[in-house]
Amino acid sequence: MFSKKKRLKLMSLIITGSLLSGIYTTVSCQSALADTGNTSAQTQVVKQDYQKDIPALKDVFKDYFPVGTELNPSMMDSSDPHSGFIKYQYNALVPGNFMKPDAMQPTEGNFHWDDADKYVKFGEENNMILRGHTLVWHSQIPDWFFQDPTDKAKPATREQLRSRMEKHIKTVVGRYKGKIKYWDVVNEVISDKSGLRGDDEKSKWKSIIGDIDGDGYDDDYIELAFKYAHEADPDATLIINDYGTEGSTRKRDDLYNLIERMLKKGIPVGGVGLQSHISMYSPSAGQIKDGIEKFASLKKYDPKFTVQVTELDMTIYSGNNEGTKIVTDDILAQEASQYKAIFDVYKEEAKKGNLGLVMFWGGSDDDTWLDNFPVKNRPDAPLLFDRSLHAKAAYWALVDPSKVNVFKQKTSASNGTPVIGNALDSKWMMVKPFEVNSYIKGIDGATAKVKTMWDLKNIYVFADVNDATISNNDGVDIFIDDGTGKYVKYSVKRNTDTDIVKVISTSKGYQIQAKLPLGTIQAKVGTELKFDMKVNDYDNYGILNSSVVWNDYASGGTMKPENGGALVCNPESKSVEAKRGTPVIDGNIDDIWSTANVISTDISLQGTNAAKAKVRTLWDKDYIYVLYEVTDSELDKSSKNAYEQDSVEAFIDENNAKTSAYDNDDAQYRVNYDNEQSGGGSRITDKFKSATKVTDNGYIVEMAIPLHNEAVANQIIGFDAQVNDADGGVRNGVNIWSDSTGQTWSTMSNVGNLKLVD
Repeated sequence: MFSKKKRLKLMSLIITGSLLSGIYTTVSCQSALADTGNTSAQTQVVKQDYQKDIPALKDVFKDYFPVGTELNPSMMDSSDPHSGFIKYQYNALVPGNFMKPDAMQPTEGNFHWDDADKYVKFGEENNMILRGHTLVWHSQIPDWFFQDPTDKAKPATREQLRSRMEKHIKTVVGRYKGKIKYWDVVNEVISDKSGLRGDDEKSKWKSIIGDIDGDGYDDDYIELAFKYAHEADPDATLIINDYGTEGSTRKRDDLYNLIERMLKKGIPVGGVGLQSHISMYSPSAGQIKDGIEKFASLKKYDPKFTVQVTELDMTIYSGNNEGTKIVTDDILAQEASQYKAIFDVYKEEAKKGNLGLVMFWGGSDDDTWLDNFPVKNRPDAPLLFDRSLHAKAAYWALVDPSKVNVFKQKTSASNGTPVIGNALDSKWMMVKPFEVNSYIKGIDGATAKVKTMWDLKNIYVFADVNDATISNNDGVDIFIDDGTGKYVKYSVKRNTDTDIVKVISTSKGYQIQAKLPLGTIQAKVGTELKFDMKVNDYDNYGILNSSVVWNDYASGGTMKPENGGALVCNPESKSVEAKRGTPVIDGNIDDIWSTANVISTDISLQGTNAAKAKVRTLWDKDYIYVLYEVTDSELDKSSKNAYEQDSVEAFIDENNAKTSAYDNDDAQYRVNYDNEQSGGGSRITDKFKSATKVTDNGYIVEMAIPLHNEAVANQIIGFDAQVNDADGGVRNGVNIWSDSTGQTWSTMSNVGNLKLVD
């Protein structure tokens, strides 16, 4: 949450295809329109009159969690239509900008209380839960906090900054003692690179206060902030709030480790706030579920520890390279589908006791910080209500899915003919999975990760079903186009066993392999088939507990073809064999490289006639070795951005899960022609080796990429190789081996496959 005057400096953190890092990230945000008035992105004035005859979100989710919104002072005025709208729909509030440090104490010792007092009064009069936001932050905080009081050119001392922080926290929290239930004590302290945010990311807290207690960690200012807030109001729940943890496992783990350290020391951290500025494209519901459950595991230190979603919104854009979209029914349907999937997770986790509150960062689209950011004059539509305060498809997807036009997802099937049998064909390891997890009955039950393949006459399905309760009635229904616009339905039970269907029990449920004939359809590359799936989960007494579908969540389980998704027949998954061998990493091409298979970075992502490479791979139990022979007539590394220099990259997905965002074994290794290393994801930097040599027509790069686990023969790992071509400090060309989407910097979904052989 940052002001519009400050946010452009953070544009590199928005979801982009610019290969800035190997992780999915999002930026922090601010309360849109709170201090700027109407934006130029809002192209027309609309009449605002909220609907009083539709269900209120606070009632729909009353058995799960409170639902709240950000607001600014004018929205509390009775003359403002937002006032009635907010009171009707929500039962929790959080301030936009008006309780941030620069608003509360713009000059030292001079506190501004009017808006905050108004906020507390409004909340109390309407019986709403109040959150305080925020006490300590690197942004929207006056410069005087960090300056010597007698000489602004000098930094404040440790004691001066501690004293100022203590006074600010105790004055603000103390004034609203017993009135504000939750406080975002510290906000956005986790770096987008590694560890805690520091001077290079505009935060002076760490460098000035430092490691007071000598424990080797410079997070003392965070510990002190929680202590001061607790002293001011011992009954308030104190939250650490951050963004980007939904898609970045590195950032999530850094935040988790910080909280765990503090809880072990007895620091009064009462919960974590997951900001959840996401998009309608990613992260997946599964990733969000994993994140909530990881933080909820901190209850082992304090049973009252709470996990909250604090700033939810969902941009309709995939990044800042997209121009303004006309908000069509298809866009609204896609947004609705993503909201439905995520709220399914929220409800499930709330019932488990893992989620306590959901807050939107804006009650309606006219109050979004995403208008004009990150692209000027580009409006967004990230919330459940439109600019007229009327319910959108996303609202109805949560309240009554039967009223929604279902978004038609597409998933790819790779060309191939796997063997159906008691052992799983290794071909399945090379295929990208998708999730069947949209609940149409129940909120907690079996879900599945599914892979598909095709040949001329058949569709092949592999479903890995997660099902904790065993019943012979459990099963999966598969719906496939019959060529006439209707479905053929194939039902597979736990105990099915035929020549074309095998079911194997696992520790977490069961796995299905199925060969399903296409009838009169003859598939080829590019063929699209209507397709859907449903997983039915029965309890121990034979009663249907839950059903989840892949696409059609609006038909109540009848699975209408017009609401189905599409299965797209794609070419065979890209793969190459890597032979066992251990070269010397010195920039010279050893004889052992002559035994390695050669692949080429022939897929163009940017530019024409850009630099390419011939790439070879080898392996041993500890390393993957990669040799790049790059053809590039002019070498340039003048850009300060590593990804905009002449360089090569290797992408490693060790468990080949092909997840939609990097998980703990995924890494991006980058080396420029001058042997300068960079990258992202879960790199093992202390063991990574590289060497380079400039040649007559380009350069050579050798890499030794360390593995988290020992490699074995016949293992298949995810892999891709990329070449960046720069000129005059600008990257003007990118070529890659496998992933044509240009998103390998953030997802391993489309990387190729490296099979390790002797």
